[in-house]
Amino acid sequence: MEKILTVVVPTYNMEQYLKYCLDSLCVGTGLEDLEVLVVNDGSTDASSAIAHEYEKKYPQTFRVIDKENGNYGSCVNRGLSEARGKYIKILDADDSFDTSNFEQFIAFLKGVDADLVLSDFAVVDMERQVRKIIRYGLGQEKLFLMDDVCRTYVFQNMQMHAVAYRCERLRQLGYHQSEGISYTDQQWVFIPMVAVETVAHFDGVVYKYLIGRDGQTMSPDVKLRSVSHTVRCAVDMASAYEQYKEEFIGKPVQEYLQVRLIPFVKDTYVFALTHYGDKTRWLLVGFDEALKEASRDVYNLIGSKEVSSFMGFGYIDYWRRHRGMNMLIVKLLSRVYCMMLEMKRKRRGEDAMALPTAF
Repeated sequence: MEKILTVVVPTYNMEQYLKYCLDSLCVGTGLEDLEVLVVNDGSTDASSAIAHEYEKKYPQTFRVIDKENGNYGSCVNRGLSEARGKYIKILDADDSFDTSNFEQFIAFLKGVDADLVLSDFAVVDMERQVRKIIRYGLGQEKLFLMDDVCRTYVFQNMQMHAVAYRCERLRQLGYHQSEGISYTDQQWVFIPMVAVETVAHFDGVVYKYLIGRDGQTMSPDVKLRSVSHTVRCAVDMASAYEQYKEEFIGKPVQEYLQVRLIPFVKDTYVFALTHYGDKTRWLLVGFDEALKEASRDVYNLIGSKEVSSFMGFGYIDYWRRHRGMNMLIVKLLSRVYCMMLEMKRKRRGEDAMALPTAF
């Protein structure tokens, strides 16, 4: 039986949060139109047992996929391969949906035919209190052409929490997310956009994104330990850009892809340069060489003064030409860049998860 929506819940040792997450999906009506795939990524706690309780109670809606650990992307890939819904949406196991709006969202999906459906989302704290709401403001009266919306600021700064894709489009594209690493949520709002022609908007909050959890991948300490994951993710995104560029070159979506990719790649350089030392130096050298091999276009763009310069000084290009020399000036400029970026975000009222903007 085909469902209108498949929600994939990647799960690894989330026993503390999973019940709250899955409870938020138990809508009064619409369960028959919903498929929930809890992809248990080799958890060693009670996550699998909790998920199986929901599968037993709602066998027509919930299904548990127990698999060996392969990290976030492997859960997304497995979910996409087994999804029976017309649309697919990702829900992290420590997050939740607004249950009442989610029921309306399912009804909305039954009456729309788009490649991408956006919905607003909220940022909540550990007490589940709303701290901020991100709205897209497109209205939900009509379909929009991707070419008309993909250049707008709000669209270019979207997060994975906002999107639901038509499954068929992703399968036709042959979409595959990087496995074995973190931070691949950036990929979910990157190459899939190549397959999008029409966009619809549900004017209400569906996703509730939890902040403040210990060990969260957005925290600076975790990011420092996982910088190698970020490097791999950035290189894979550049490779995908090169692989699909004939399909988007010269089209409006090319600008969207560059706005998503270039700041992410640049921030990888800036982060490594700011924390420059023996370990990060060799990691950065490997990243630079891998990026050059993955996409010469992206490599050249990152080194250009238009993308990576401060007061006319191209510091990434300087590092490339003077590896091993005193990097004090590069580290200093990288830190100034980070400070100015933070000031820019505060002026715009953006939170820490907003997409960086290149100077």
